[in-house]
Amino acid sequence: MAEYHWNGVGLTVPDEWEPLVLERDGLTLGSGSRPMCELKWRTVAGGFSFEKHLRRLAKGHRDAAVRAVADDDPPLVWREAVEGLERSGLRVRSFVWQAGGHRGMGAALHGPGTGLAALVQFFMHGEEDREAEGLAAAALAAFRDHTVPWAERSDPASRRTVPFCMFGLRGRVPASFGLDSFSFRPGHYRVRYWRPRRPDSGNGRPTPRGSGTRLTFERFAPASVLLKGRGLDGWAAEALADPPPVGAVSIGRDGEAVWSCVAATSVARRLLRRENHARGRVWLPAGTNHILAVTATGAVPMPDAPFAAAVQSYELV
Repeated sequence: MAEYHWNGVGLTVPDEWEPLVLERDGLTLGSGSRPMCELKWRTVAGGFSFEKHLRRLAKGHRDAAVRAVADDDPPLVWREAVEGLERSGLRVRSFVWQAGGHRGMGAALHGPGTGLAALVQFFMHGEEDREAEGLAAAALAAFRDHTVPWAERSDPASRRTVPFCMFGLRGRVPASFGLDSFSFRPGHYRVRYWRPRRPDSGNGRPTPRGSGTRLTFERFAPASVLLKGRGLDGWAAEALADPPPVGAVSIGRDGEAVWSCVAATSVARRLLRRENHARGRVWLPAGTNHILAVTATGAVPMPDAPFAAAVQSYELV
């Protein structure tokens, strides 16, 4: 089974299901080019209406007949998955849809304690496919809400972390950081998070305006071609999204490149609290031909413990 954790939600699905579409708040998984599962989510404040979300789904699929179903209507394996999610604290409403020879089943989910609102649907390629229904139910049962309540996200003293796992990368991020941007290009993967100095809203969408901290995870390959005999220190200065300041890098006992310093400072910057802090670690995972890097850069320094924890959690899978 394959695990995917992204921006506050998680799914465990069959190994052959791979990402076809990845968005900040959306994920489509498929087998080959055929979609098998679509997941969309956001955080909401206040009340939540299942009917409104199902109407929105129907509006986006005008050629499909979408309807909510009674709790005892879906197959037993699906009902058991729903019951498990409800025991975890989620509210769930199942639905089915049909368009021509295609059909699907899914669920609207709401986490009252976290504000998560999600729609997950599974595509059934055939009129009667019990195996597909079983796979869909197993994936639904494995759904996880990693969303952290706003009060905890805005608390800089919180030690809560949130997982991410996508395209062979896995790590954990302090809950006070929100997903900012990402890129998965051949040879270079990058996932960037952002924490503003002063959180300004509870919608879970921090924006990189003003001062704050960027936390960036990168993966490069193949290392043997990229380095070409160079050390990690010289290579990092040219290749990273947030490269280390000149002369700031030291080499650890395992050959990793590390730095922690004030990258830009002056009397005026210190008085205005606009110093630019930078820290990072770049290393070659044993037995691989990859380079991994974690950097934290911005006006607000990232403390030792959470940065070390982020580095420790980051790995290839």
